[in-house]
Amino acid sequence: MNDISVYAYCGFDLPAEDRFEKIKEAGFQKTAVWCHTDFNTNSGISEYEQFKFLREQGLKVSYAHCPIKYAPYLANKYYGAKEAVKTHKIYVKGAKEQGVEIVVAHLPEVTPAVIDNVGEIVEFAAAQGVKLAFENLVGDKPFDELFRAVKDAYFCYDTCHALMFGDDNGQMAERYMDRLIATHLSDGDGKKDCHFMLGKGIYNFSSLAEKLKKGGFEGDFTLEAFQTAEYTDISAFLSDGKARLEQIFG
Repeated sequence: MNDISVYAYCGFDLPAEDRFEKIKEAGFQKTAVWCHTDFNTNSGISEYEQFKFLREQGLKVSYAHCPIKYAPYLANKYYGAKEAVKTHKIYVKGAKEQGVEIVVAHLPEVTPAVIDNVGEIVEFAAAQGVKLAFENLVGDKPFDELFRAVKDAYFCYDTCHALMFGDDNGQMAERYMDRLIATHLSDGDGKKDCHFMLGKGIYNFSSLAEKLKKGGFEGDFTLEAFQTAEYTDISAFLSDGKARLEQIFG
C-alpha cells in the first residue's frame, strides 16, 4: 500500500524538532531523512537525534539518504574508494539499527570500479536486510549497466532530475519498475535542478501516476520540493504539498 511522505528538510531553516512537529501537524505519517552532514539540512544534529524527534511525533521513515559527498569516490579504483565504501556501509548499518528498510544513494558515472564498489555495498546492505536504491542524476545508461551487473540494486526515481534529461512523464519509472522502490517528487523547468512544488513546472504527474498504478508500484509517494518565494510558511507549504500528492496519487 502506498503512503504519502515528505522529505524532512524542504528548504525551511527551522530547528529539526520544530520541523518534524510541523510535518506531523500537516497530516503526514511518514518522512524521509538526509545525512546531517549534507547541506546542514538538519541544523547540524546527528541522525540519531533526527530519529528521536521523529519518533516523538509518531512519524515513520520512508527512507534515509546516504551522504552524497562520498558518492564520486565510488568511481575510483584506489583513491578514496575504500573510505567511500566504508562510509556507505556505516550509514546502511545505522539505518538498519533505526528500523529503516530503504536507503537512497547517489550514483556517479558507471565504470567497472563503480560496479565493484556499489556491488560490495549492495551485498552488505542485503545482508543487513536493507534495500539500497540509487537515484537518477543523469539518463538511463548508468542504470542499464548497474542493474545488469548488480542484482540487488534498486531504483529511486527523481522527477525533477528526470525532467532535465527529457523524461517528463515517468518513462524511467516505467522502464525500471521492477527495481523501483522510492520516489522523489518535485517539479521543474527541464533546465535546472529546481525542485519546485508539484504543478509549478512542466512535469506531467498525471502520466506518472498512471504508469505507477499500472506497474503496481508499492512504495511511498515522497514530496521532495523545496521552499520558493511564494511559500513563506512551512505549514502552508506542507499542507499544499500533501493536498497535491493526494490529488495526483490518491
